[in-house]
Amino acid sequence: MAGQKILLHICCAPCATTVIRRLQEAGYEVFGFFYNPNIQPAKEYYKRLHETKRICKLWAIPLEIGDYDWDRWQAEIRGLEKEKEGGKRCPVCFRYRLSTVAQKAKESGIGIIASTLTISPRKRADVINPIGKEVCEELEIKFYQADWKKQDGFKHSLDTCKKLNIYRQNYCGCKYSIRPLTPKPVIAQTKPRVETKPQPEVLVKPKSEVPKRLRKKKTKPWRRNRRQ
Repeated sequence: MAGQKILLHICCAPCATTVIRRLQEAGYEVFGFFYNPNIQPAKEYYKRLHETKRICKLWAIPLEIGDYDWDRWQAEIRGLEKEKEGGKRCPVCFRYRLSTVAQKAKESGIGIIASTLTISPRKRADVINPIGKEVCEELEIKFYQADWKKQDGFKHSLDTCKKLNIYRQNYCGCKYSIRPLTPKPVIAQTKPRVETKPQPEVLVKPKSEVPKRLRKKKTKPWRRNRRQ
C-alpha cells in the first residue's frame, strides 16, 4: 500500500486538514478533488474553494476542481428542500457527490477514494460510509471507510485552522442547512436608584401661634399717605 494513490473528496479546507494528515500517515499519496455543487450562495462556494486551494498548496497536495453544477444538484434533491439537516435530503446529496468522485477516480486510474465528510460532528459515518462503498463497488474501486471525527479528529482540525488562520464556515453548505440566528434576549437596563438623605421637615406655625410682637403690621393706605 505504500505510496498508493487515493482520491480524496474535499468538502472544505477545515475538514481536509486532519484527513490529509491521517491518510499520509497511513502511507497514501493523496490527490484532492473539490466537488461540492451543493454550496450556496456562490460567494460562499468560492470562499471555501479558495481556502482549499491554499491548504493544498501549502501541503503540496495536487487538487482538481469539479464543476459547480448547482442546477443539477438542485434537481437531484428536488422535493426534499424542507427536510432538516441530517434528514432524507443529506443521503441523496452524499450519493450525488460521491458518485462523481468515484467516476473521477475511475477515469484517472485511481483505485480508491475517501471523503472528508465524516469529520463533521453533524455527519454520521454509518450513513456516509455505506453510500461510498456502494457507489465505488459499482465502478469496481474501493472506498476508504472511516469516521474521521474519532480520536479527536474534529478537535485537531479546529486547532489547525486556528494555527493557519483558515476560514471556518458555520453551516454545512446547502442553503437549506443554514440555521437562523437566534436573537439574544434584550435585558432591560434600569438606572440604579440614588439614595438621598431625608430632608428635615419644615414646620410652619399657623398665624395664631406666632407672637403678636413678631407679626408684621399692616398699614392702611390712608395712614400711609398721611405719614408722607
